[in-house]
Amino acid sequence: MADFKRAPKLLMAPKVLVIDFRTPAVPADWPHTNDLVQQYIAAMRQASNNVLVYQVVNTVQAAKYPILLDGRQYSDTTWAAAEADDSKAYRDSHGNYMLADYQRIIQDFTILDQVNSQQIDEVWMFGGPYFGFYESRMIGHSAFWCNGPGIEQNCRRFIVMGYNFQRSVKEMVHDFGHRAESILARQFGSQSFLSLLYSQQPPATAAMPAPKNDFERYLLANGTVHRKPGGADYGQDETAWVTGLNSSWWPFAVDPNKAS
Repeated sequence: MADFKRAPKLLMAPKVLVIDFRTPAVPADWPHTNDLVQQYIAAMRQASNNVLVYQVVNTVQAAKYPILLDGRQYSDTTWAAAEADDSKAYRDSHGNYMLADYQRIIQDFTILDQVNSQQIDEVWMFGGPYFGFYESRMIGHSAFWCNGPGIEQNCRRFIVMGYNFQRSVKEMVHDFGHRAESILARQFGSQSFLSLLYSQQPPATAAMPAPKNDFERYLLANGTVHRKPGGADYGQDETAWVTGLNSSWWPFAVDPNKAS
């Protein structure tokens, strides 16, 4: 895969659907979704040097818990119990937290119709712990791994972000960083390189193969979204990692339809 050198000249202004799964049981002192949205838009605009300016075109208030893959759904009582005692959280047969039913969400919120009609370019879901969201997930024709398994659908590719309104903008930027890692690794043919780098505890960059493109050189020099080279896990400044991306890579990280 060829390297990319020239900075994009065109402003990117993706249209966003926000789905706010904020139920009455959510503590009043947790961050408000609208505040997080505005702060994140500003953070990403700054990180991209004014190339990326998100537009929220619709916000849906969904005062309910998403239905999980096994058909269960939290109530205010059962979710509060899980918040107080993690052992009461819904899990699958392997002991992992039960995931949200994305197919049901796509259907219930008529997301494909909005994507196909060009009304929206991506979706931001906000929920609390145990709501079952991936940090990011790609949906559409030939969808591929984007920090979560792709969901094949008959539409152009788009990203569904899953944000936790208990957390902050820092974690939202962290989520975007993983999204960018996944898409750029695919674009550059560097999935195995990225996986190997993540497997090093701590990263033993001397044991890594020679980088074969600019993205791999960036990873060796700057580390992953989790870890600086030789540093502790989750010791990375994810905003600095995102800001340092080559400006010509932003279109791929933002619009998955531009990726190979």
